Amino acid sequence: MIKAFFSYSTQDAAFVREVASEIGRAFAKIDYRAFSAGEHLLETIDETIRESAAFVLFLSKSALASSWVRHELREARFQHAMGRIKNVLVVRMDPTISPEDLPDWLNRTKHITTISAKPAARKIRTLIDDLVRQGQSPRFVGRAAEIAALQDVYSAPVPGAESQVACVVGLSGIGRRATLTKMVRESLDLESLLVVNVEPGDSVQALAAKLSALVDPSETPDESLQRTREITALGDEEALRHALSRLQAICQYHQMPVLNDEGGLLDNDGDIAPYILDLVEALGQYPDVVTALLTNRRPAPERFIARSMRPTAVVHLQPLGDSDINRLVGLMAKARQVALDPSTVKKITTAVRGYPPSVTYALELVTAYGPDLAIGGRMLSDFGASPFTRYLKNNKFSSLEQKILRVMAANSPLPLAVLQDAVGASDTHIEQALIHLIDVSLIIPAAGGWYEVSGPATHAIRREFGACRKEEYGAVASRLDKFLARSEDGTDFLALQRTLFRAIDMAGKQSTPRAYALLTDRVRLAEEYYHDQEYQRAVEMANDALRADPGIHQARTTLIRAHVKLGEYPEAGEHIAQLKKRGQIRDAFFLLGFLERHRGEHQDALNYYQKALDSGRGGMAIHRDMAECCLRLGDLSRADEHISRAEEKQPDNRYVVDLKIQIACRLRDKDTALALLLRLADIDRVEMVSHRTSRVEYLFGDLEVAYEFAEKAVEKSDNVRFEVLANYVLCALRTSRVREAGAALEQLDRKFSRQRRDIRTGLRARLCIAEHDYQTAFEHTERFVSPERLVHLLIRRDALRGLLETALAPQRRADLKAELHRCEDRLAGREEDFDLDSRGNTD
Repeated sequence: MIKAFFSYSTQDAAFVREVASEIGRAFAKIDYRAFSAGEHLLETIDETIRESAAFVLFLSKSALASSWVRHELREARFQHAMGRIKNVLVVRMDPTISPEDLPDWLNRTKHITTISAKPAARKIRTLIDDLVRQGQSPRFVGRAAEIAALQDVYSAPVPGAESQVACVVGLSGIGRRATLTKMVRESLDLESLLVVNVEPGDSVQALAAKLSALVDPSETPDESLQRTREITALGDEEALRHALSRLQAICQYHQMPVLNDEGGLLDNDGDIAPYILDLVEALGQYPDVVTALLTNRRPAPERFIARSMRPTAVVHLQPLGDSDINRLVGLMAKARQVALDPSTVKKITTAVRGYPPSVTYALELVTAYGPDLAIGGRMLSDFGASPFTRYLKNNKFSSLEQKILRVMAANSPLPLAVLQDAVGASDTHIEQALIHLIDVSLIIPAAGGWYEVSGPATHAIRREFGACRKEEYGAVASRLDKFLARSEDGTDFLALQRTLFRAIDMAGKQSTPRAYALLTDRVRLAEEYYHDQEYQRAVEMANDALRADPGIHQARTTLIRAHVKLGEYPEAGEHIAQLKKRGQIRDAFFLLGFLERHRGEHQDALNYYQKALDSGRGGMAIHRDMAECCLRLGDLSRADEHISRAEEKQPDNRYVVDLKIQIACRLRDKDTALALLLRLADIDRVEMVSHRTSRVEYLFGDLEVAYEFAEKAVEKSDNVRFEVLANYVLCALRTSRVREAGAALEQLDRKFSRQRRDIRTGLRARLCIAEHDYQTAFEHTERFVSPERLVHLLIRRDALRGLLETALAPQRRADLKAELHRCEDRLAGREEDFDLDSRGNTD
């Protein structure tokens, strides 16, 4: 853990303790006189300085007169020269002290003059955060060709060929930021990157506000809100000039501003957002600005060509080769003092498949379990490009660490004080937990001095530790609102104000004046509500976003999917028509397939998916969904073909593995299904693995075991999914647990009152049949939206058979017999069960 040693006079102790409290005592070594006593005191001081990465001198006349401080300065100078102390800061508390009063080496370090604890704390936190970031990427190997390509972009040997912007392309976690950082430090004389996310719904005004929050920190949250409102009210040209001037200021601070694509920089066709194109085009007026774009796809050149602009130079990063990963494993193992033999290094290299972050987590598992268990078992099996789920599942995180990750995955960034209050931890426990999570790179310092979850880990945390709960959102909202009400002298309050808005909305609480939302926050909330199965709230939030800007593609696609989940097919169709009008043909066809698949019209869905494919739609999702349609239609060879193509693109996708299990079940291959369940357990949440296990046992006829796993799936669910609860009802009915089935069905109807009506109606009818209430069961069958489906005809048949065993009037009996014959003729001996195997894919 990065720590700073505080050197000070006892006369200044109250001020120093206030500074330490502001930055978090986990990061400061103070009160050294309590470390030990007597003759061992100097040894303890020296050892503590050696263990510190930063040294902070609180400079006053009393400090200059202190023999303790003079000793600490001598030791710090030695450790600084040896490279153990990375950064030195002088907090000058008395401006009358002249440079001549200090040793020469201290005059060459960073200084700040203040008698206020907050500015001093902010400066020290910046210093510590820089060291944390460096510590999280302590080794760099390879990338010589990519660095050379970037050097050519920014300083081409041919005059006039150089550029002010490059596009660095590659998958998340591939090393885009690390490579760019190394190049700018070595070639452009810049110290670091300042990354700004470009999100769906962003505009030039939003970008200008984000940049201003980083460059022009406010003294108070009220000032921050006022400035943000003024910027977002600017016209496009004025906002563009504002954004460019802030990019210029960032470069003057010896940083490179980087625009990171979080869904708002490029659309699905690779077209760059018009206002970003305006910014790139205007860079010529600001020759001292150098910047970069980070994306996971290559920008289409057509937009540039249409404006007679030279397309942005692209540097593409592929996974590291085995030789580079081999060296990285060796270097990182040596730094951690982990002894690995060459065969183990080779096995880790094979497991991580070229992704540098995977090395960190692989070595964590080796450290925790030993190389034999970690390598020989299944922990590093196919670790690959998505290491986070396996790492979180296999490593042992305390309940507090899990809670911290769960809260911060949904509420980032947060100040340390707010996080501590929200999770209800003591000083000691929050420090220990946060130190561990920072050390393993799951928590990182944000640009404003706050903390956030490492982006690629967010979804894995949500899957493994569950979604942030409503009461946790409420705790964050309450504490953060109080923090902003009393905060002064801070940085990037806009990020906290946005976090507050989202937390308040998710908690269902009334907003406060300190909460603020950019349009992208409403788009993000619509997505959150969709994934939490709160489809009506997703509809409302997406509509809010579209009223402000009808062109936000992600908001409209979320709205369409939410309407489909609610069974509001005409409304979804109207918005799909809007996509067609806007020329987004392939997405329109894909969503038509999504609609028909949920309506149960799998052949129509397959046709639309094929049109989307023919129009250029690619990726894992379309092949996965086509595989599901083929499975439902009984075309198992085509199902296998499409699921194999989906697996090639994302072998770790849990929906892909889940669908492979369903295909194995349809082929009556239980051994393969069980083997795939083990694979699913590596990458999916325990309740969904239990649910799929229940479905496998159900389909192979072991109903008691199916019920046990169905019950476990419900018990383990924080926010139980429709298919999980419906399967529990079915298993309870099949095992004659009528009372349990009835209670669960009541819950299903309450929680999902607007979803999958036919399944709920069918289960209700089955419950009535189990209770020998055949008349009510028969009445339920009259309410099916799709009465001709085999499963619905079977239920109606069973209800009719039950009725015919009761006392009936002659004409009534004759009518029901005739109806039973019609049902049996339409069934023609065919059987079909409820379609509970679809996971309702949400990505």
